[in-house]
Amino acid sequence: MAALVPKDPAAVCRIRSAPTAGTNYFLGIDYENVQKLCNISGLQSRDNPQSTPDAHCEFLQQYRKIFIQPKPVLPKIPVFASPYYRTRSERLITYKILGLFPAINKRFADEELKDLSAKIIMESWEKSCIVFGYQSFYLILRGCAKPYSLLGEPLRPIHPPPWLDPTLSMLAFGDSFGSLLPMSDNAGHKVLSVLTESNCQLVKISTGQFENVREEIIVRNYTMKEKLIQACRSYQHWPKLSLSKLVQLINWKKYPKDYVLAKEGEISSIVGFIKSGQCYIFKDIEGLEKLPLGRVQSEVKHIIMGKLSSNQSFGEISILLRKPFTCTLITATEVELGVISERDILGLEEVYRMLLQQTSEPILVNLTQEEVNNRYISLEKEKQWKRFKNKVIKETILYRGIKPGVGKWNFKCSIKDNSKKIPPPSF
Repeated sequence: MAALVPKDPAAVCRIRSAPTAGTNYFLGIDYENVQKLCNISGLQSRDNPQSTPDAHCEFLQQYRKIFIQPKPVLPKIPVFASPYYRTRSERLITYKILGLFPAINKRFADEELKDLSAKIIMESWEKSCIVFGYQSFYLILRGCAKPYSLLGEPLRPIHPPPWLDPTLSMLAFGDSFGSLLPMSDNAGHKVLSVLTESNCQLVKISTGQFENVREEIIVRNYTMKEKLIQACRSYQHWPKLSLSKLVQLINWKKYPKDYVLAKEGEISSIVGFIKSGQCYIFKDIEGLEKLPLGRVQSEVKHIIMGKLSSNQSFGEISILLRKPFTCTLITATEVELGVISERDILGLEEVYRMLLQQTSEPILVNLTQEEVNNRYISLEKEKQWKRFKNKVIKETILYRGIKPGVGKWNFKCSIKDNSKKIPPPSF
């Protein structure tokens, strides 16, 4: 056993760095256990030429304890920091993790979940504890629990809970329980508490946190809608009270590219305030299209006369005066609008309808038919010039039978290595 305790420091280093069969790399030698091994009765020594079988077996069972092993690092589930110290990146990670659970997605809107990710907390419960969820929403991250109580009755285990799949007898990872409704509104929610069957880790969202988030979202949306209306030129001088009437009627909507928002000759169905994106303004004109054999056919052309972009509105005059649109609006990109329906506009008090009529302007109100014709002619001339130019270039290239990419003209330009040369100054 003396050989197990080398006096040479280099030998000690070799022992620490070498792996032992069946073990990981160790951190050092536990000399207390070495001393215990040396004191095993019956081991071979100067006075005892051979170890006894019992001493040999005991030595084999205990010798691994002389190597100091690193503490094992157990895998961790995501830990939600305290809401007061949670950084922006941690909130984003929390939001993405919670979005993976169907129980969360069905219960909370995306905007609510983004704000709740900064407020939720995680609780740890030991086995055989009762968790009350009368004014809290819980999501199980680890462990399992059994639905335990019925509202208005003494605490007693129930099996299975009436609001779950009848085949389920236990709540496990990803399941939820509890209610965010006040106590008086919980009559329809029978199972509100659980009994933990093992050590559990739960995500908790309280009623107070949820109500605060909803209030913050309402205030934030109100402010965004108010700023959007005031950014439009026609509404910059509106009084605060009149603006609040319109803000209460606005709803957010997104439209894809190439969506027809309003059609020429029809009354608009909405008043739109453009938050982001662009819309083309089209004007219809009847033109002549040449056909083979000298024939001519009349055809309706759509001419782009302009664009609508963010902080502009449309549809007020068409709805209030019941006038058809004088142009067609088609989204050029994905567009997000603040929308007020035709019914809500006509349902406003007369004072607000008069104010809308006085301050709003129809689209292309001063556009004459002559201007539309001139625009159409200029676009047609531009098209004809492009066709003529392409034809001349093509005929010039093919005059000598040169066809790029065919025959002897099929070659690749070699790229010279100019890495060693000093690059010319930028022009």
